[in-house]
Amino acid sequence: MLIRPLVTLSLALIFQIVSYIILYKRIEPLYFHFYIFIWWSYIIFMDSIYALRNRHYLILKKTLPTMIVLSAGFWCVFELLNLRIQNWFYINLPKEYYHRYLGYLLAYGTVIPAIYVTKEIIKTLIGGIKVKSLHLKRYPLYAILLGSVTLLLTLIIPEYFFGLAWVSIGLIFDGYNYYKGYNSFGRDLESGHLEDIIAAMLSGLFCGILWEFWNFWAITKWIYTVPFFENMKLFEMPILGYIGFVVFGLETTAFLNLLNGIWSRKIYVLAITIIMACICVITFALIDRFTVFSHLARVDELFFLSEDKRETLTREGIKTSYRIDIKNLDEKERGYIDLLHLKGLGLINLKQLSQYKIENIDGLSAIDEKSLSSILKEENLRRVRVFIKAAKTKVMAK
Repeated sequence: MLIRPLVTLSLALIFQIVSYIILYKRIEPLYFHFYIFIWWSYIIFMDSIYALRNRHYLILKKTLPTMIVLSAGFWCVFELLNLRIQNWFYINLPKEYYHRYLGYLLAYGTVIPAIYVTKEIIKTLIGGIKVKSLHLKRYPLYAILLGSVTLLLTLIIPEYFFGLAWVSIGLIFDGYNYYKGYNSFGRDLESGHLEDIIAAMLSGLFCGILWEFWNFWAITKWIYTVPFFENMKLFEMPILGYIGFVVFGLETTAFLNLLNGIWSRKIYVLAITIIMACICVITFALIDRFTVFSHLARVDELFFLSEDKRETLTREGIKTSYRIDIKNLDEKERGYIDLLHLKGLGLINLKQLSQYKIENIDGLSAIDEKSLSSILKEENLRRVRVFIKAAKTKVMAK
C-alpha cells in the first residue's frame, strides 16, 4: 500500500517542477494553464502524504470527477456574487471556448480538494484541542438568519458589505448542518472541540497564500479591484483580504460537512451534482460576458507588426504575444507590446487606445480615469485605476 502513495508523491513533485518550466519557457498552449497544473500537483502531493500516514487517499479515488464538479459549482456561487460586488476580473484568457471552459472547470475544481486535504493534514498535526463547551441556544435559526441577512446586505450594498460574501454562505451551511445532525462548527463549540475549526481556518489561510502567490506569476490570472484597499496589496490581494481566506476555509469546510452528511444517499449526491453542473454552465457564460477583461493576443492579430514580421514569427512557431522576444521589435512596436501586456490590458483595449493616439505606457499614464473609462467603455472605475496605476508605476521606475 505504501508503494502507490510514494509513486504519486514522486509524480506530483515532477509535475510541480514541470509546471514552473512550462511557465518560465512559456510553452504554448500549456502555459495558459499554469495555475491548474501547479494546483493539481499540490493536491496530489498533499493527498499522497495523507495516504502514506492513513493508508487511503482523500482525493485520488473514484469520486474525484464528482468532487471536481461539486467544487467548481461551489466556487461558481462566489463568481455569481462577484457579478454584483465586482471585486476581481480575469485577464489573458485563451480565446478558444474549450480552453476557457475546461480551464474554469479544472481550476475551480481544485478549491474543495485543496482545502479538504490541507485541513485534514493540519488537523492531524495539531491534534485535539479541548476548551470549555458553549451552549448555543437555537443555533440553526440564528446562523441561517444571520447568514441570510449578511447575504442580502452584500447584494444590496456591495460597496460597503462586499466582505460579508465570505461569511454569509458559511453561516447558512453550518446552521443547516447543525439542524440535520451533520458535523458543524456549532456542535464543535458545544462539545468544546476546536481542532476542526482551527484546522479549517489555517487551511484557508495556507491555501489562500498559495493561491495568491501562484496567481501572481501566472499569465492567465485574476486581478482584484476591492473598494478602499486598492493600494495595499501583497501579490494581487489586498493585505486585509487574507483574513477572508481564514473565513473561506470555514465556509468550504461547512459545505464539505454538508456533502459528507448526504454522501451515503446517492440520489441526493446525484441531484446536487446535476444542480452544480448546471450552475457551472450558466456561470461560465456569465464570467465570459462580465468578468473576463482580456484574452491572449495571437501573433496574426498584432496590427502594429508588419505582415512580414508576423509571418516570420508564425514560421518560428510563436503563436501568442507573450512568446515574442521584444529585442526583435523596433521602439514603436515595443511601446505597443508593453502596453498590450500591462496588467493584461489585451488587444481589444489596445486597439481602442491606439485610436486616441495612445501607443505606449507613457501615453496611458498621462490620462485620467474618466477618460480611460470612456475610451475602453469600462464603467467600473476600479478596473480602470488598475491600469493607470500600473502605467504610472512603470513610468516612475524608468
